[in-house]
Amino acid sequence: MSHHALARFHTLGFLLGSSILAGLPGSLAAQEAASPQDGQTAASGAVVLDPLLITARDGSGGGQGDSIYRTPDAVSSTDAAEIQTRSGGNPQGALRMMPGVFTRQQSSQPGIEVNIRGLSGYGRVNAMIDGVPQTFRNIAGHEASGGSMLYVQPELLAGVDVARGAVAGAAGSGTLAGAANFRTLDIDDVVSEGQKQGVLTRLKFGGNGYHRSGMVAMGQRFDGLWGGMGEANYIVGTAYTVQGDYKGGHDYEIPGGQTGRASGNSPKGSLAKVEISPNAAHRFSIGWRDYDNTFRNSSYTWNVRNNTWTAGYAYDPGSRWINLDIEAYYNDSKLDYLNTTGSYAGRRTEDRTTGLNVTNRASVDWMGHPLDLQYGVSWSRNDFQTHYARGGNSPGKLDKASLFGEAALDLGRFGLNGGLRYDHWKIDGYRAPYAAGVGDCPAGGAACGDDWVTRDGGKLLPKIGLTFKAREDLELYASYAHTFRPPTTHEAFFSLVPFGNGTGSGVANNLDLSPETSKTVEIGANFVRDGLFLPGDKARLKVGAFHSDIRNYIVNDFVYVPGRGTTAMWVNRSGTTGMDGIEIEGGYDLGFAYLNLAFTASNTDDQPHGDGAGSGNGEGSVLPDTVATLDIGTRLMDRRLSLGAQVRYVGEGKEAIGDYSGSGITSQWTTTDAYTLVDLYGSYAVTDRVEAFLSVENVEDKKYGYAGSGYGGYAAQTGRGRTFIVGMTARF
Repeated sequence: MSHHALARFHTLGFLLGSSILAGLPGSLAAQEAASPQDGQTAASGAVVLDPLLITARDGSGGGQGDSIYRTPDAVSSTDAAEIQTRSGGNPQGALRMMPGVFTRQQSSQPGIEVNIRGLSGYGRVNAMIDGVPQTFRNIAGHEASGGSMLYVQPELLAGVDVARGAVAGAAGSGTLAGAANFRTLDIDDVVSEGQKQGVLTRLKFGGNGYHRSGMVAMGQRFDGLWGGMGEANYIVGTAYTVQGDYKGGHDYEIPGGQTGRASGNSPKGSLAKVEISPNAAHRFSIGWRDYDNTFRNSSYTWNVRNNTWTAGYAYDPGSRWINLDIEAYYNDSKLDYLNTTGSYAGRRTEDRTTGLNVTNRASVDWMGHPLDLQYGVSWSRNDFQTHYARGGNSPGKLDKASLFGEAALDLGRFGLNGGLRYDHWKIDGYRAPYAAGVGDCPAGGAACGDDWVTRDGGKLLPKIGLTFKAREDLELYASYAHTFRPPTTHEAFFSLVPFGNGTGSGVANNLDLSPETSKTVEIGANFVRDGLFLPGDKARLKVGAFHSDIRNYIVNDFVYVPGRGTTAMWVNRSGTTGMDGIEIEGGYDLGFAYLNLAFTASNTDDQPHGDGAGSGNGEGSVLPDTVATLDIGTRLMDRRLSLGAQVRYVGEGKEAIGDYSGSGITSQWTTTDAYTLVDLYGSYAVTDRVEAFLSVENVEDKKYGYAGSGYGGYAAQTGRGRTFIVGMTARF
């Protein structure tokens, strides 16, 4: 374990001790205050579901509800209200305020690339829409990361749930660092409890390029069907946003044109979902989500269309042994370069993902102790096709299959949990032609390549954990887990960056790439206390620390190829990459006032970067050394009026930058400066059904560059200047 890791774990010990002492001012009798027991549904109604935490809200200061503080794992959550009020409707802002989570935020790119603990791209993080993996990618320009991006209409989001580290169930298949699930609106978000039908609508207007946004959704419940036992419901919704080019701080005009940093885009989105339950034991569901947006990035006009289909069946006969979920999905992402000139004008790609998950849960007794089981299988296929002007985007298929099982044994104050999964992968890609006498192609013979090649492998991945209920309001936990992610077809079948409709050269392929593997140890604590200092107050705290050792890290490097010389190629770096950090989130709620905190101190800059990083062949994904958000607010007028302010601090970071000064291209880390931003927000319940809200981002109108956006975007200082947004949400 590194010196940084030891220091952080010593610090965690101090924090855990502090959380125990924090409970002493209150009466010891307060330990017996009513609260759900471990493993039961939280007071807010939140439960733990596969693939990720699905959280109901309880109206406390933060958007997380209570469930994350009753989960002995590194999880975070936010809801639509938090995204709208505190982040101006931008889910990237909400993600950046979660501990251990960041994004590659760029002014000209509405796609979301999630970073967890300094890792992102190429499947290291499983970013999903309603449990469906999103794998869109496009190498475009010298600042392209090439990583996976997610496109969703923000106005149709119900929330985002994040799990850091090893992830249980199907969501953890072939995933190295964690998962993020973007939940779209469901029936309960539109139709109020006890009602049969409902309409949800929102309208927003803003300044500094944020022109307008609107959404409307309607739903209806039916009961007493099929002899009185059946139920059904549906929801449909649509949203449209119009955004122009915003300015940076101090009225700074962000350059557009050929630099491609203009921020204008107008995402459209729709959804439709239906659920049918013939009786209490069976539930069938089907859903569709659509996204369509046109914007300018990397000197080209992109049109991105994303369609997500899901179908599910759940069987719960009331048996302790059977609670079955079957989920099938299909996702289709299409990219077209419209009305542009250049080497890749007319580019057309398509990214299709198909999958099936089968999971069963059981709750039984073992030697008089409750035992919860979850086990199942999953399969997915990502099929990426380049129809025209592929450039650095390599076509091919990646199949991932998992057999998984988890168990949690409740021994009273102690708890044991463990899991074992077997992940199998297969890539099938096109190897472009390359000449005889080059690389491994024998001299004097015919050219090699121009064929489809398959590689596969598998790995057994264990996880073990321990929990200890130190007090009624304090739970400690620790875990050790193995994760991995297979090489993608983009990496293994990389064929340089041909112009026009060329296919490149198979000499740059690396069919011997090994999967990246990680071994992670985590320790943490959850503190939940009502009536800590005053009757009716609520104190919540989640503290954790992690250390990961990663092997076979994959980067784009320049390597010597016989017969050709130095060539860009994706390779495994030898040795171990160490990453560690401390993650804290919590809140204190007095009813009339509240405080929320999120804090991350991490050391993720040990990750290697190849010579191609920062030049279009990959990017660095280092987290800033410190990221913190402090949110303070008050509720007035019988809690109808809420006013809040938040301070966001982003510490020093690092970006990879290409160096063209020598005889060839190399890459080096460049330090980025820290910055602090202040935001204001508020909401007013006009009636029980209508709420008005206001947000002011970057009140001081600071000029800055987004950390983690790539060096070019950071240096261009594309951070958004002062922006006002006003809106109204109504339910009927």
